[in-house]
Amino acid sequence: LEFSPEEFTDSDLPFVLEVCEAVFEAWGEASAEKPVIINLPATVERRPPNHYADMIEWFCKRFSARDRIIVSLHSHNDQGMAVAATELALLAGADRVEGTLFGHGERTGNVDIVVLANNLYSRGIETGLDFSNLPEVAKAVERLTGMPIYYRQPYSGKYVFTAFSGSHQDAIRKGMHKLDEAEMRFGVGWKVPYLHVDPADIGRAFEPLIRITSQSGKGGVAWVLEQDYQLQIPNAMQPELRVAVQKFADEVAREVTSEEVYRIFEE
Repeated sequence: LEFSPEEFTDSDLPFVLEVCEAVFEAWGEASAEKPVIINLPATVERRPPNHYADMIEWFCKRFSARDRIIVSLHSHNDQGMAVAATELALLAGADRVEGTLFGHGERTGNVDIVVLANNLYSRGIETGLDFSNLPEVAKAVERLTGMPIYYRQPYSGKYVFTAFSGSHQDAIRKGMHKLDEAEMRFGVGWKVPYLHVDPADIGRAFEPLIRITSQSGKGGVAWVLEQDYQLQIPNAMQPELRVAVQKFADEVAREVTSEEVYRIFEE
């Protein structure tokens, strides 16, 4: 059984508690092994995330048979904070989350379960959801819904693991070269500047991390040649090569391909 008092975040809390207690008693069959789901929705996101979390905590502390219910969350994204609200509400004592893939839903959508699950996974929390082949999941959802995924959508967007800035590119290159030291230095298997998770964990290992434009620096240019052509560019040569690539990028007014970078290097 699941009961959802709408609209929880716009209701009087003592009255919500009274109604939920009455539903629980009327059902009469809940146990620790077969609990009732009490779903407490932010059907319209009217409050900041900490307010929602405070309300969830208040309810969890006062329900008479807390061990015989599952407190569920159902956040909408009207103010763009559904993920934050859900994470805080989980910390406040909730047990379960209702969400949708890529945040599809009424108005501005529901909490994006892809973002939420991968956020938790990045902090070492297992959710039981497998997004190791996220690009295929994204393609299926786009095909079935007819709605494209925004190119900057966390984890699933086209540009999520892409660096255009020269300083970012240089930091990524250096971080990738030192990746084998991450466990010893930081106690984690992945620690690379500007890449908060390993793209391989969600099936994006083979996408170019660095894209070359007029804003790219010497580190980005050197990285592309290393990855695609196994060329180690001497440090003394990198500034001159960077200038040549930037000049070409300004002339063509677009992203520069790996093949074009290699041709410029040869010339």
